[in-house]
Formats: sequence, C-alpha cells, structure tokens
Amino acid sequence: MTIKDVEERTGLARANIRYYEDQGFFAAARGENGYRNYSEEDVDTLLKIKLLRQLGFSLEEIHALQNGERSLEPALERREADLEREQRELDQAARLCRDMRSDGVSFYTLDARRYLDRLAREEAVLEADRDPVRIFPWRRLFARELDLSIYAALVTVILQLTTRMNFVRTGTLLPTIIGLLLMTGAEILMLHLWGTTPGKGLFGLKILREDGSRLSWGDAAQRTMLVMVFFGGGLLLGQIPVPLFAFIYLGMLFWACLRVYHEKPLFWEGDGELYLDGSTRERAFWDNSWNWLRVVGGWLAVSAACVGVMVGGHLLVSMPPHRGPDITAEQFVDNYNRYMEFTYGKANLSRRLTSGGTFEEVERGDNVFVIYAFGESPVPQASFRFTEEGGVLTQVTLTRSYDSGGPITGEQTYRVGVPYEEMAVAARSFLWKPLGQDGTAELYQELMEQEGNLRWERDGFTIDSQARFSGYEGSSRGALFAREGQSQSYLVECTMKRTGPPHRP
Repeated sequence: MTIKDVEERTGLARANIRYYEDQGFFAAARGENGYRNYSEEDVDTLLKIKLLRQLGFSLEEIHALQNGERSLEPALERREADLEREQRELDQAARLCRDMRSDGVSFYTLDARRYLDRLAREEAVLEADRDPVRIFPWRRLFARELDLSIYAALVTVILQLTTRMNFVRTGTLLPTIIGLLLMTGAEILMLHLWGTTPGKGLFGLKILREDGSRLSWGDAAQRTMLVMVFFGGGLLLGQIPVPLFAFIYLGMLFWACLRVYHEKPLFWEGDGELYLDGSTRERAFWDNSWNWLRVVGGWLAVSAACVGVMVGGHLLVSMPPHRGPDITAEQFVDNYNRYMEFTYGKANLSRRLTSGGTFEEVERGDNVFVIYAFGESPVPQASFRFTEEGGVLTQVTLTRSYDSGGPITGEQTYRVGVPYEEMAVAARSFLWKPLGQDGTAELYQELMEQEGNLRWERDGFTIDSQARFSGYEGSSRGALFAREGQSQSYLVECTMKRTGPPHRP
C-alpha cells in the first residue's frame, strides 16, 4: 500500500503520516525499489492516532497507551473530566462576553474588578458542583493491618512447622518482624503489577498514577519502603520495648489517619499518585450493598482464617512426634521430653525423662525465674516403669512414693505437689491422637477434681490412678505442706495400659 493509498484511507496529509512514522508510532516496510509499503496495521495505527489527537491526547500520552504503560479506560475518564472542566470554563467565559457586550463597555470604561469578582463567584459555585473528596483513612488503616495479619500468620505457620516454636508461650514478635519484611517485598510487586494488595483489594482500594497507569518499580519500592520504615522501623531495629513500641505505633497510626482526614498528603505519597476508593462516577463505593458485605464479611473471614491457620499450626506441632500407635518406650520418652520442651521452652526445663524412666537434672539458663521455694522436699521425683511386648509399649506406670519413717521437726517441714501434669503429659505421650482429641486436657481436669483417684477409659486405653497422703495439710489439688510433729506417707501410682486393639485414624 502506497502513501497515497494511506492518505485516502485515513484522511491524513502526507506530512502527518511521515511525521508520525518519524515519531516511532510505526515503521513501514520497504520494497525492493526502496519505496515504503504500508500495511493494514499501519493504517489502523494512524486512525487511532487521528482519533486520540482529536480528543486532545498528546503524542506522549498516545505513545504511553501504545506501549502499554497506561490504560485507555482511566485515560479516557481523565480526558472526559478535563473536557467537562474546559467546557464549563468556556461556557463561563461566553456568558461573561455576552454580558459585557450588553453593558456596552469599552476598553477605557471597562471595570475589570467587577467582572473578575463575578468570575470568582461563579468559580465558587462550580467548586460546590464538583464531586466531594472521598476520605477513607480507616479503610486504608484496616487494609494495611489485614495485610500484616496475613503475612504474620503465614510466617507463624512456617516457623511452627520448621522450628516447632510455641508462640502461645513465647509471645515473640518474630513472626511480625519477618511478616513486615515479607510484606514489603510482596507489596512492591503487587503495587507495580496490579496497583493493590490483598487487604486493599478487599476494601476496594487501589493506588495508581493520576493518568491511570500503575506505579513503576521505583515508585512502588520508594513508597513501600518509606511506609515500612515509618511504621516498622523501631520494631525491626529491636531497640524499643514492646509496650512502648505499641503506644508509639498507635500514635503514628492516629497521626496518619488524621492527616489523611484533613486531605494532607503523607510523606511517602509521590507526586501524581492517586488513591482510588472503589467509587465510580455513577455510584459511590458504600452505595453498593455488596461492598458492605464484602468489607465486613471478608474482613471477618480473613481474620478468622489467619487465627485458624495459626491455631491449626499450633495444634499440629504440639502433637507427639511418634504417634504409632505402636510406639516403643524410647519413643514414649522422646514424646514426653519434646512436649515439655514445646510447652515450657527447653531453656526453662530443669530435668528430662531418661530411657530408664527416671528424671535427670539439666542445666538451666541464668534468667530462669524460680516461682516458689519452701524448703527442700525429701519426696523423690516420680519415675516410670515401661512394659513392652514384641518391642511395642503396652503399659506405662508412674510412681511417686515416700515414707518419712517418723515425725518431723519444724526445720524439716517442706512443700510438695502432686504429679498431675506428669500423668497428663505421660497420657498424651502414650496416646497418639491430635491435641483436643486425645482427652488429655479433660484428664488433667478430672485428676485435679478427684484428687488423683480415677479410672479413665478411651479407645482401647485404660488409666488407673490412686493417690494417698497422710501427715500433710492442704488440698491434694494444689500444694501439700508437711505437718510438724507428724509422720508423712505419700503415694501416687498411675498405670496406663492398652486394653484393646489400637484405634487407627
């Protein structure tokens, strides 16, 4: 197709066609004779340029649309708004021209201030006709907190599964710190690709440039890094105590929300950045009842899912590592020690169960806090006896006994507890079902209520426990205090055995 054919089909002058080609909008092929040979695609490109130029788009804007750097729909919406504004200004100027002609003014009699004041009054009326500025600081706040909750929950589960860390006991900020770092990288990627994040998307929020294009890698990175440094700097550095950081963090959130409410930019918001709230020209975001359901229901659902995932991870990693049910005595001991480490922390344990059924002392850290001391108890620690058949553990017996052999003096008084926890942990180590299904929490409560005397049967397992004490005061539900001038007799015996076929999942 020759340039003459293109002129006829597009209505453009030859100079325009060559100019647009020189500007890089298309590159016509050349034949063997060296003449340009235009294609249907070139004609289509020229028609698009002609249309968009007549709508008022600049060549730079058309280039950006052609290269995919900007989207056409938001660009058209912005151009429509500009044209409406220009039309209002033209109509205003035309009315004023008519009125000035009616007044019969000349250049020398023209009262410019009078007409300028009128222009100002009409501009104020036009201001009132504009769309109200939509302010949504709390939606932005909850969206960011929801994002952090998602990443913190994900990190928590990963750490639970890889390190068996008990976050219920430790209360560490490690998942939040790592979640902030993970969220930083993910937010940069998502803002560049989609202009939103999971939390922002749920709340109908989106961050774009004013021309409708998405943020560049650099703009997204700069914005996200400044936000993270502002809100998470003290936490990431670990230099601020947790209570003080929480107070400062809430103060910063309030400051940011208050500044947004007063329509003042935050320092991490770049020039030309536009925060959309999901409203359209025809309908505000909250006028759509589905959006109410999406925001409220979605926020509750995602929050519940985050909690559920973390609780599920906690229950999963708290399960005994050996769940047979055909476990050996050695595996029982490993289950017992692992569960105690998970519950209290390895550094806080003063003794460990050995394969012989006795407890051995272990060194503890210097920061271990001793809650109570009331004289050294002569009652020996509980011990276990194991019965195996064919290499399979079939019975576990816990025993703790003591006889003073005569009355004690006031200097010999002591305090001693009842090994309810040891019995419950032993039952959990012997049983092999997940926590919450094995009944060990219920067992511990029943042991306390019946003061160590009960018979407990479940799924082919039987537990018989008896406890007898004399020469003590206090309740066997809690601490026992040896009475001065009396003889003490202490006996706790708990037998756990398999009485039927193992229950398999």
